[in-house]
Amino acid sequence: MSSNTGARPPLLLLCAAQFMLALDFAIVNVALGGMQSDLGFTDSGLQWVVGAYALFYGGFLLLGGRAGDVIGRKRLFVIGLAVFTLASLVGGLANAPFVLIAARALQGLSAAAVSPAVLALIAAGFPEGKERVKAMGVFGAVSSAGFSGGVAAGGLLTEYISWRAVMLVNLPVGIVLVALAAKRLVADHHATRATRLDVPGAILVTSAMCAFSYGLTAASDKGWGSTPVIVALAAGVALLAAFLAVQTRVGAPLVPLSVFRNRSLSSGNGIAFLSGGVMSVSTFFITLYLQQVLGYSSVKTGLAFFPQAFVVFMASVPVIRLTERLGARNTLTIGGVLLTAGSALLAQVTAGSSYLLVVLPGGVLLGLGVTVMMITTAVAATSGVEGPQMGLASGLYNSSRQLGVGLCLALGVALAGMAHGAVRAIPIGGFQAAFWFTTALSVAIIAVSVLGLRGTAVARAAQPQTAAPAKSTGGVGAPATPSVAK
Repeated sequence: MSSNTGARPPLLLLCAAQFMLALDFAIVNVALGGMQSDLGFTDSGLQWVVGAYALFYGGFLLLGGRAGDVIGRKRLFVIGLAVFTLASLVGGLANAPFVLIAARALQGLSAAAVSPAVLALIAAGFPEGKERVKAMGVFGAVSSAGFSGGVAAGGLLTEYISWRAVMLVNLPVGIVLVALAAKRLVADHHATRATRLDVPGAILVTSAMCAFSYGLTAASDKGWGSTPVIVALAAGVALLAAFLAVQTRVGAPLVPLSVFRNRSLSSGNGIAFLSGGVMSVSTFFITLYLQQVLGYSSVKTGLAFFPQAFVVFMASVPVIRLTERLGARNTLTIGGVLLTAGSALLAQVTAGSSYLLVVLPGGVLLGLGVTVMMITTAVAATSGVEGPQMGLASGLYNSSRQLGVGLCLALGVALAGMAHGAVRAIPIGGFQAAFWFTTALSVAIIAVSVLGLRGTAVARAAQPQTAAPAKSTGGVGAPATPSVAK
């Protein structure tokens, strides 16, 4: 293919896969009650329906991103998507807790291959400037819409069909996407010439990420002072230190540390970490507040998130245009202000607060801010990256966001006074503390946007790509490799 017109169907295909992943990430949380009653989960075991996914997804994201650079992004995308679909089938038919947990772990592992491959294929296939901004805009909008819509859809499917529907809904979508991807995506020609994978580095960083993911997931159930949590987090620190030492000594490192000299990439990853925390903490505590304090059912809770999902959908195109006009730095600053305002409003909740006067406007402001973050951080985090390292940049971006989700949620739970995961006994002051925490994270986003992105290429308005197109390496049917911002 030689035109951007030809790239549009693959872009939609890739974003459809990302939508399925984002939807699945959020949709399962609302169905936990049905899973527990049907399969007989204990309270401590139930958390691993979410925790197993987070452990394998967070643990293998960086390896999945780099593996795409080495073995080919199309190949990894198709295989990962097929495995994710199969795991969804197994989970939907599960008749015992361990089967469902194993299926969720396999979903997380395959998603760690698919998610960075999607972002890398888009970034490598569209040159920096307006084309990249628009493509990343679609990617970000779909991700945020999938996350917001997942909460709403989960309540409806669980109430009117079964918790199994939240797993099986991936089956027909996944089959169609695998078939289309095998036919429509162009293979990565540079992948066969890529340097072999840094195996020691891959083992160390994957082990470190898994240790961190386990520690953060277990902290909400076992407590921060428990031996398993302390050991896991200490092991994560030690393994990460060993990984960094190895990267300075090998000829072809998994993560060349020089990549962090790219201020746009470093700042974009920092903002992804912070915004992932805002998104996870706010969604978690809004859901609990609606059900625990206001007494909403799962269906009513899902419907309460529809306005936020609608705002995300409607705001996507304006945010893309705003990023083109103002540049990523100014747009992210505006997004940080929106997140700060929404979080500060939600921090005013009381036992008698009105959904219409507090939760709804706070959630809408958060939805607007999250839309900005999902669209524009992806632009910043992939700016100035060479095509052969695009998978690495995508893995770093997704890893940063996932670490933000896990670490900030664990901290938010601790600040809310939830003893050993006792979600039924959060004092109203706990909700307020959690939302003040997201307010602080949002203020930090503003600071990183203003200071970290100052003077970078993404601080300026997006310009059309005028350079002659190079040979395609992106695998999405687009003609150019991305230009490198100096």
